[in-house]
Amino acid sequence: MSHTGSTKRTPAAEIETCSCSKRTKGDSKAMTDSGSSESVDGEFSTSRVSDDSLVVGFDQTKAREILAKMILAHGLPFSIVEFEWFNQLSSHLNPFHQKVSENTIKQYCVKVFESERDKIKKVLQDVHRISLACDYWTSSDQTTGYLCLTAHYIDADWKLQKRIICFNELSLPYNGEIISNAIMNCLVKWGIENKIITITSALDYDGATDILRLRLEARGALHFQGFFFHLRCCAHILNSVVQDGFNKIESCLSKIREGVEYLGKEPHRLVKFKEVAIQLDISTHRSLWTDVKTRWNSTYRMLQSAIYYKTVFIGYASSDPNYEWLPPDVEWDNAEKVCKLVEGFGVTSLTTTLFSNTLYPTSNLLLIEIFGVKKEICEAYLSADGFTRGASISMFEKFEKYWDDVSLLIAVASILDPRFKQFAIQFCFEKVYSSSEASEQVKCVLAKLRVLYEMYEKEYISLSVSSSSLSIAGTRGTSSSVSSSTINEDFISFMQSKWAKNPPKSELDIYLEEPVFKRKELDVLTWWRENSMKFPILSKLARDVLCIPTTTATSESDFSVGSRVLDNYRSSLRKDMIEILVCGGDWIRASTKSESHTLQEAAMSEENLEIQIPATRLTNNQS
Repeated sequence: MSHTGSTKRTPAAEIETCSCSKRTKGDSKAMTDSGSSESVDGEFSTSRVSDDSLVVGFDQTKAREILAKMILAHGLPFSIVEFEWFNQLSSHLNPFHQKVSENTIKQYCVKVFESERDKIKKVLQDVHRISLACDYWTSSDQTTGYLCLTAHYIDADWKLQKRIICFNELSLPYNGEIISNAIMNCLVKWGIENKIITITSALDYDGATDILRLRLEARGALHFQGFFFHLRCCAHILNSVVQDGFNKIESCLSKIREGVEYLGKEPHRLVKFKEVAIQLDISTHRSLWTDVKTRWNSTYRMLQSAIYYKTVFIGYASSDPNYEWLPPDVEWDNAEKVCKLVEGFGVTSLTTTLFSNTLYPTSNLLLIEIFGVKKEICEAYLSADGFTRGASISMFEKFEKYWDDVSLLIAVASILDPRFKQFAIQFCFEKVYSSSEASEQVKCVLAKLRVLYEMYEKEYISLSVSSSSLSIAGTRGTSSSVSSSTINEDFISFMQSKWAKNPPKSELDIYLEEPVFKRKELDVLTWWRENSMKFPILSKLARDVLCIPTTTATSESDFSVGSRVLDNYRSSLRKDMIEILVCGGDWIRASTKSESHTLQEAAMSEENLEIQIPATRLTNNQS
């Protein structure tokens, strides 16, 4: 099938339309004398429908469009329409259901995809600025690479939105030039190449974002002076930082991991483990946990539960000669130090913030959390304990390497939260810098925010002058309009001279000088919407800053949480159909507000990592 994005078909050319109106005699000739037969276009009917068969309000075409949306939204195979029991159910629910072929439902999926794409195109034309989340995927056989681009923006109702706009196969070799070309081609295709302010990604192959930055700069389309053009994914940075700490206790973690798996394989071992705990007067209300090595929070949970049961592991090892994974005391001690360090990162609150029940967190929420992590790493770096200090060195270096650009964004975003303003950055900087250095850091962030505001102010004035000029030009032709024009220009010159001597306060100054908004819970986007008339310039800046994603987790959760691969089914499809499935599914879920899962929920449901300790003793026969 050719790429459908550039080909327009009429429904009549693609599919047979079956409506609720009376069928003509010509339509009924497509049916054979038997109750089940093939129609002209290859579709099938599960039962004979007479010419007089009418169902008020039933539209076969509409039903198939809904079916196509269901397939896209839930990632179902096209072949579901030919499943016997699917058609049995459909016929039971509606006797006038007509079986549809796999090829035809594909065409309906294409039609739905094209319709949704056109709607999104129109929306994006009215969006002021757009931020991108960029991710790279590999097929299950590791032979094909894909580029995933997700557009993040705030719509006219001040609602945070995201849409996958690209899921395309990359050409070999996967280098910076190829990737930057693919991104640019996508932006041009959507007509948003002059609206991009930021690209958030976990990786940057061969400086792809630097190449793209130069191209946009040459077009005069590099916004925010490039301050935030490329941001590292916060979730991946945090995972990488913590993994450096875990690497220092890899031997202990390996023993704990294998030991827990050994216990979980046989119920009688868990019963024995519980008996040892009871003898040691240790409550067994906690579960044991296995982990996914690439997910630091699952490893932390495994380590935390193992440390809780440390003495139980020791007691069990002495009673089971086959248990050979008991860490020595020195490894237990080091594991406890790393666990305490990671626990100090504020694991629960940070995880909730990064993987919240919203689509994704706005960047104003992260400042205090991130600087809490930095504070803990700095304290460990200065620790008198040699192991703790050694474990924190690589963590400290990686944090400093990757958080620089991100910290500026979250600092600016926190100022644009009316509950925090400049006080949040003052609080955080004083935790990790000396008093004088903290003061300089605050001044630096405020200075950069002021530069951004002045850019928006200049753009706002320029648009206002252009609008005024058009209005004046439209009224020219009478003596009164010329006189009015002259008076307006003279008055503007007069006011400009007054402003030069005594410049009025900017919106930014007024905003910063007003008291903070004293409410613990606040939808910051709703606040800016309600105050956009009061701060017409600053609200535009806030709209663009607050839509910048700090993580690529949302694009991951749309397709495959954690595994980061294309399954065999999708890998076998044509590349244009893969894009229709991934992008179309994302658009349908978004349009119906039926996001399948948050990343955290999907990760929890993807595999069962919990090993519950049995509540009752097994009988001799069970053991």
